[in-house]
Amino acid sequence: MVTNVDAVTVFNGRLNKETRREAFIPTVIHGISYAEAKGTRTANNGVWSDDVQYKIRIPLSAEVQEGRQYLPDMAYAKQDDAGAKGHWTIRKKDMVIPCEYAGERPVLYEDELAAYAREQGVDLIHITEYADNTAGGSIYTRHWRIGGK
Repeated sequence: MVTNVDAVTVFNGRLNKETRREAFIPTVIHGISYAEAKGTRTANNGVWSDDVQYKIRIPLSAEVQEGRQYLPDMAYAKQDDAGAKGHWTIRKKDMVIPCEYAGERPVLYEDELAAYAREQGVDLIHITEYADNTAGGSIYTRHWRIGGK
């Protein structure tokens, strides 16, 4: 798999029981494949809008921050806060930025994450689809695929 960006950061959401807001834990992943397709689309009423699609492929051999292990989203949700910080997952409504998160906060809320992306001049990608393609095929082609807008 050809890699074409240095890193992405996946932000996994977890409900903060004290604030009752979703907080996002960042995980930096190096050695991924990233594609961005920008275009426009027309609605039935003739209104034009931007349409941006992102495709990210994370090979099984990617370098994950602190050696965190991948867990399917349902197993990740069952982790306590300490356990969640040692793992990462992919689920709809999580977010990705196409760069390495260099902030000092270990947990961010969505508004803080959006502000960070604006400051860095990068897109904040909302995950709309994903697939775990790590079970079949050659070890060199196994990967997780993320689609987002």
